[in-house]
Amino acid sequence: MDLSKQEVRAVPKPKHPRKAPTRAKRGAFSAGVRKTIIQRDGKLCVRCGARYEQIHHIVFRSAGGLGTVENGVCVCHSCHEYAHSSREGREWFENYRDKYLLRERESG
Repeated sequence: MDLSKQEVRAVPKPKHPRKAPTRAKRGAFSAGVRKTIIQRDGKLCVRCGARYEQIHHIVFRSAGGLGTVENGVCVCHSCHEYAHSSREGREWFENYRDKYLLRERESG
């Protein structure tokens, strides 16, 4: 039997909702969490005080970081680059999280 001449029938994707989020959405910030982070940080970069442009995952999504309020901070573009380009940058944001964000949760 010649396999190259067999018909391939695609199986349609199921229409039911997923039990778990897709890999791309796992760890993403929800709209409510984004709003809370922006309000908490006053729309300013937590490192340099410039107007924020992005929200940074302190524990990277690739390392299992979640999309929680304690794992996100407002950052400008250059500080976001700093966080992702050097060990010192990553450690700065981890220290910020430990000193300010996790302490707020424990006390409040």
